[in-house]
Amino acid sequence: MDLPRTRVAVVAAARFHLRPLRRIRVARRAPDLRLGPVAVAGHEVALRSPRLSDATAWREIRLRDRRLIEPYWVSSPLSWQERHTETVWVDECLQSRKAARAGLALPLVVEIDGHFAGQCNLERIDLRTKTAELGIWLDAQVTGKGVCSVVGVLLAKYAIDTLGLRRVTAPICVDNAVAARRAERMGMRREGTMASFLDVGGHRRDHDMWAITSDMWIASSTGDQHPDNIQY
Repeated sequence: MDLPRTRVAVVAAARFHLRPLRRIRVARRAPDLRLGPVAVAGHEVALRSPRLSDATAWREIRLRDRRLIEPYWVSSPLSWQERHTETVWVDECLQSRKAARAGLALPLVVEIDGHFAGQCNLERIDLRTKTAELGIWLDAQVTGKGVCSVVGVLLAKYAIDTLGLRRVTAPICVDNAVAARRAERMGMRREGTMASFLDVGGHRRDHDMWAITSDMWIASSTGDQHPDNIQY
């Protein structure tokens, strides 16, 4: 016998409203990854999988460092405040974990002395062509101490040695000199300029393509940051 229509409606409504809880439960079952820690200037730097509880720290840092991040961040019709709510973080966290389970991305956050301090991701992972795109942003209060270089090296080492990628790229806005210096320090090479590549900070901007290959990685020698000296 069919269920009464009212009961069917209640069941359907319950399923609809419980979808976010089911998504969170599934995401929490995703395996955690941790790289490091590595000692840098008296601090311990590690990379780990993002957590829903990172929302508050993520929002505080991103709002505080808006003038440094927004000019190079993908444009949006939403205000900076609207783009940095707890709901936005939860959605981003869940979507990135879904992409990770599909093998399309590797979302990680940066921890310094156990505290959230930024994000570093591998996106557009293609295991057929063995390529991926690297993206990093850090709390402005921890930059300038060699942290970003070590973060990049940790992620590149995992991408090349563990995932078996042959090429990792990073598009960097042509006037983002700080990011370009960091890319160079981690062994990346500037390959050329892509005209009007991305709409960032409200404008279509040229970007330089930086890349590191597995051959370049093996041949690199950067002292304490050499791949053989990074342990996790």
